[in-house]
Amino acid sequence: MMRCALNALAIGVGLLVSFGAAAGLIVNAPIDVIGNLSAAQFTSLGYGTDAYKDWGNEPSVAVNPLNPNEIVVSSFAYNASATTGANIFYSTNGGASWTSQFSVPRPSASVGIPNDWTFSYDNTGVLHAAVLGGCDSACNIYHGRTTDPTSQAAWTWTGGGTPINTALSRNEADQPWLAVQGGTVFVAYDDFHSGTGERVAVSQNNGATFTIDNPINKGAQSSSVNPGTRIATDDLGNVYSIMGVGTTNSPDGVHHVDYYLNRSRDNGNTWDFNGSSAIGGILLGSGTSQQLNNAGTQASNRWFAGVNDLRGNVTAVAANSDGSRVYALIGHQDASGIDRIYLVALRAVGANLVASPEVAVSVPGQRAAFPSITVLDNGTIVIMYDAYDSGANKVDVHIATSTDFGASFDSDIIAYSFVPLSLVAATGGTDSNREFGDFQYLTSIGDTFYGAFAGLGDVNAGGINTTALIDPFFISGTVPEPATLALMLGALLGFGFLRRRVH
Repeated sequence: MMRCALNALAIGVGLLVSFGAAAGLIVNAPIDVIGNLSAAQFTSLGYGTDAYKDWGNEPSVAVNPLNPNEIVVSSFAYNASATTGANIFYSTNGGASWTSQFSVPRPSASVGIPNDWTFSYDNTGVLHAAVLGGCDSACNIYHGRTTDPTSQAAWTWTGGGTPINTALSRNEADQPWLAVQGGTVFVAYDDFHSGTGERVAVSQNNGATFTIDNPINKGAQSSSVNPGTRIATDDLGNVYSIMGVGTTNSPDGVHHVDYYLNRSRDNGNTWDFNGSSAIGGILLGSGTSQQLNNAGTQASNRWFAGVNDLRGNVTAVAANSDGSRVYALIGHQDASGIDRIYLVALRAVGANLVASPEVAVSVPGQRAAFPSITVLDNGTIVIMYDAYDSGANKVDVHIATSTDFGASFDSDIIAYSFVPLSLVAATGGTDSNREFGDFQYLTSIGDTFYGAFAGLGDVNAGGINTTALIDPFFISGTVPEPATLALMLGALLGFGFLRRRVH
């Protein structure tokens, strides 16, 4: 496996861009979102002076397919108040610069946001949101949509701001995950009203109403971990789900976890592989995993990088456009006891999905977490994950690619590295247990991928200093066709600006 990073200077219209490139992968330099606000917004909104520094917690990204320069990044920034909406970050120039938009209104007067939330554009350019709201008293799931991410008035909430999660789960829901295909909106969530349940609510009219809400397996079960329920769709409208079930755990958050995948071809009415296991779904793999450590404290814990208890599991799922290949990421320890991320590739054979043996994705010797995955139109698998180098006390954000359906990896580059803040420095309190949250995010349009991750800020210029903040970062890149790649690299080499850094 190739482990390298390359930086190159591209000149054009005053734009300075860095690339990481390996085996066809071209990664644009990550962009510190808060560091690329206007100085006026950075100052007036208190990003540099607020005691809370954890602005990048649980980032997601949505890109308008009709205009890929229009991008939304969300995170745990400012909440909605009685007079202003909750904050999202918005770019109209492909991520080069950003604005803070306090434009997401509360679903109703008593429901505070954000908590967990994810966003996605549909193919008509409408932005959708799946939102966990009201968690000061009771947690429920809401769906909203807008044609203008800068306007509170443009938002419409399903049912006028009524929860979309099933009635039995009211006040006990968690971790919504959004997928949109055509006019169908899928929202996965956890249901904790009795045991641990995993469900998908479905709207077939662009989110106007949600008329389907079924378990993705045989129903609630006993689990010692959060399931990390994630979903993805293909262009045929099939939806794929992944989750983890903890069956045993020690007091310090070391669990045995079984991972399952399921598929629905009828908009979530039924799930194809409920008969494949006792839980329901195809068993992808099992192993020991360090996560959900209730006994951990800021002073003594088994958290990732010492600052993040994994309460969203270690899961991700994506499919290629026609559903002939499905890719799942799961987390467990290797033979040396290190938590790593593994890929399980599944191939459609008739109505079945046949899994290949799991392949290690993350680098050996370093604990890995926060996997995300997407499949480009050309079939390239792109994976983003974090690995913790305990010797250097730094987090490395990796981008890895496979062009042989997940059998091996052509490249794995370190796109960004940083030393995490202490939790007190990041959050201003001693009761926090997650500096990065439960997930990071990756999506794609055509042969271009787009991601969001949490990292230590890297801007200190023009009245903006983010070097003591955990910020949302935007990252993008592509795996071009071989002829295009040769032309691009040839041009860069001609400028004499290409330099290689081996890890």
